Amino acid sequence: MSTPVRKVVVTGPFGAGKTTFATTVTQGLGGGTLTTTETGVSDETAALKSSTTVALDHTSFVVPPGPGSAWAPTRVNLFGTPGQERFAFMWELLAQNMHGYLVLVDASRSVSIAQAADIVSAFARIAPHSPRLVAVSRWADPAGTCTQLAHLLGTTPSALVPCDPRDLAQSTAVLRLLLDGVHTLENLGAPVVPVGADA
Repeated sequence: MSTPVRKVVVTGPFGAGKTTFATTVTQGLGGGTLTTTETGVSDETAALKSSTTVALDHTSFVVPPGPGSAWAPTRVNLFGTPGQERFAFMWELLAQNMHGYLVLVDASRSVSIAQAADIVSAFARIAPHSPRLVAVSRWADPAGTCTQLAHLLGTTPSALVPCDPRDLAQSTAVLRLLLDGVHTLENLGAPVVPVGADA
């Protein structure tokens, strides 16, 4: 029996950890080569990091199901988008035929939250029926600020999940949760809605 393949897109603002996430799961889940299109930063954002993705990141790996999962080991073709708005034309291209997507956001930076809200809105327009999760890093008080952060991001509190993109266990857990939603909705034959969205 062949391993099912799912296309997952990882998006989010500049500096949110998209390439880090892709690197973590590639190395930790025995993936192949991570392909990146990073280049040096030449504007004011260079104070935050020295390079940025200008087209895409791509990798492939197999996600093992967690305890109680209803799906078999699943190969994920992961595509990371550029974070800067000037490369936003790539978002729509990479979203084609995806099964689900993750929006990464750094909760410690207000500018990251504001930019992530714009990306959440853009992807809701591009792919209104695709399952999504918002993976939040550097989140000091998830229990106390979940509702407020969800409001700022334009999503539901249940769509938010803490995730340090450097941590394999957390990154794998987020992928499993997204794949749970993809599998459930595919089996129901129902229109696909964002994972964690209110009924």
